[in-house]
Amino acid sequence: MKNEKVVKLISIICAIVMFALICVLIFQFTKISNLKNKENQLKGHLSSLEQQIIDYTNENNYLQSKEYLEDYAREVLGWGKENEMYFK
Repeated sequence: MKNEKVVKLISIICAIVMFALICVLIFQFTKISNLKNKENQLKGHLSSLEQQIIDYTNENNYLQSKEYLEDYAREVLGWGKENEMYFK
C-alpha cells in the first residue's frame, strides 16, 4: 500500500516535471524562431546598406572626376570641352 502511494507520487511528480520541461522547450523554440526572423531582417537591412554605400561611393567618385567637371561646365555653365569650336 505504501509502495503504491510512493509510485503514484513519483509518477505525478514526473508528469509535472515533464509538462514544465515541454513548456520551456516550446518557449525556447518560439524564441529561436523569433531570433531567426530578426536575423533575416537584419541581413536584408545590411544588404541594403551595403548597396547604398556602393552607390554613394560610386557617386562620390563621379563627383570628384574630370568627367563630372566637364559635364557640369557644359550643362550648367554652357561651356564646351577643351578645343571645341562652336558655330552660330
